[in-house]
Amino acid sequence: MLALDRLGSGTHALARDEVLFRRDDKTTAVYFVEAGRLRLERRTFDGRLLVLYTAHAGEFFAEASLFSDVYHCDAVAVEPSQVRIYPKATILDVLHNDPESALSFLAVIARQLHALRHRLELRNVRSAKERVMLFLEFNAGPDGRTWHSQGQLQGIAMEVGLTREAVYRTLASLERAEMIERADDRIVIKKPLRV
Repeated sequence: MLALDRLGSGTHALARDEVLFRRDDKTTAVYFVEAGRLRLERRTFDGRLLVLYTAHAGEFFAEASLFSDVYHCDAVAVEPSQVRIYPKATILDVLHNDPESALSFLAVIARQLHALRHRLELRNVRSAKERVMLFLEFNAGPDGRTWHSQGQLQGIAMEVGLTREAVYRTLASLERAEMIERADDRIVIKKPLRV
């Protein structure tokens, strides 16, 4: 990880659906997910839930808070989670005075920006089948074929911008076409879209 690790001011455990911070709260820290997942979300003007990002174990989130007075979304635990807290003032000081830490932090941000751009690309795909398959391929584990749902299958819908029902229908269709195989908490890609 980063040379910033020594700067963390401790950890915070969250229960499922517990809120870490809310939109318009004063920014105080950047966070690192040690275990679990946190969803950065916002309500639209008509009350719909918009998922901006889901931070998984091993990822920083709320980095934009370094240059903002308030958080621009809510951070909610998708499952029991633990986050490491990095105080905003401390990080800004270290980034200003420690080039090695600054470059390391920028590398992390660049990787996360790449993942975000991929999510935007997914939302531009018209076909639900292609959206879901691309999501599974992009999020597959080390074997490149298996996605572990961890009991959160409906989470795909928010990630790809489809309704839950559309995702369930699409998964059933993909399974019938023998493109995927579902078992317990995982989906195995049998025929990838990209060869």
